[in-house]
Amino acid sequence: MTLTQRKLINFLIYIAQKTGDQKVYKTTISDIKNVCNLPSTENISVKEQLKDLAKIIIEFNYLDKDRHNVWGISTLLSSALISPNLGTVEFEFSNLLKNKILNPSMYAPLNIVLIAVLKCSYAVVLYEFLRDYLTAPSIPVLTIENFRDLMGTGNNKYRAFPDFKKNVLVPAVEEVNLKTDIICHYELVKERGIRNKYSHIKFFINKKTGNLTYEKNQKTNQEPPDINGALFEKLEKNNQPLGIPEEILKEIPEKYRVKPLMAEIVKRLDEGKTVSYVMLNLKYAFKNAKENPILYAVNALKNNYAEFYIEIEEKKIEEKKAKEVMMQNKEKEKKNEDMALDLIRALQPEKYKALYDEAKELITKENPDNPFFMRDTMIEIRMAKIYMEKSGTDSYQSSDND
Repeated sequence: MTLTQRKLINFLIYIAQKTGDQKVYKTTISDIKNVCNLPSTENISVKEQLKDLAKIIIEFNYLDKDRHNVWGISTLLSSALISPNLGTVEFEFSNLLKNKILNPSMYAPLNIVLIAVLKCSYAVVLYEFLRDYLTAPSIPVLTIENFRDLMGTGNNKYRAFPDFKKNVLVPAVEEVNLKTDIICHYELVKERGIRNKYSHIKFFINKKTGNLTYEKNQKTNQEPPDINGALFEKLEKNNQPLGIPEEILKEIPEKYRVKPLMAEIVKRLDEGKTVSYVMLNLKYAFKNAKENPILYAVNALKNNYAEFYIEIEEKKIEEKKAKEVMMQNKEKEKKNEDMALDLIRALQPEKYKALYDEAKELITKENPDNPFFMRDTMIEIRMAKIYMEKSGTDSYQSSDND
């Protein structure tokens, strides 16, 4: 991937990790342009970058990091939708990729602010790789060929190792150490029996301590990187915390998805309040608030303003459950009846006739002068019921199963 593509996909992953489990994620065209340093006067660059991401296939477990014998592939971006008039970009990941993105043990959250300021595409790759192993006991020792593949140089670029080291390895390590929140160094291992050929590379990393600051490099006269802090501060404020179900988020207009309300929702869920409780109180609050809807919604969640509606909703749920139980019982009764019909039809003729006469006599008493109930099918149904009453459902069901 190009530097721009790597910055873009990491930004989209950042949005997903901050938002949580969603089918569709949303950001703005202007935010993408800011992160990726794309021209601000046109949208075609954004479209082209998204199209390129959708063409890229990624392979899971290439380094067997998660210790499972599992292999998989996915497109990097499943779909994207740009609405120029609204200035928004909606995008989706495949379920396979999304599950890994949202699982920090599989895909460690990266510092998107730091990635945005990296100027070397190889530095982005190296930072992604090393940051993922920051809390691991050790980093896998890579063959030089594996490391070439990881850095995206393949077999055709910088084939001579001195060229690879000069143009890929050293610049990437220097920029990671200068601009990110980690410090790394490496050791090269020579191939056994060959004096001057390196076969493996081993990395070591540490987390930087204290506040991350950038000073002008006196040797190169390089200016500190330009970090758009306001952009990420806005994103942090607008993105809801993880753990809030999607059906609850749908009840909150986007402009009201602020930290105080989100924190109150998480608090109520942690206390054991149901999703229905939260949804109905939010719905009530945004429908009835005359001013300051956020404060009204917080108070609604605390004091259960929607108590009356919740009682109605709970009654509906109970009625629905009762209806489902009734339907299940009817289905069970019909199944038992069918089983009993099969059994009585297999009876010896004299036993069948005795049961037939008994059923007919009962029907005649219950429905005198009604020829509808005197049909053979109706008599057999009554025979089945008599048989079930006499034999018990369990006994004939067990026999039938045997």
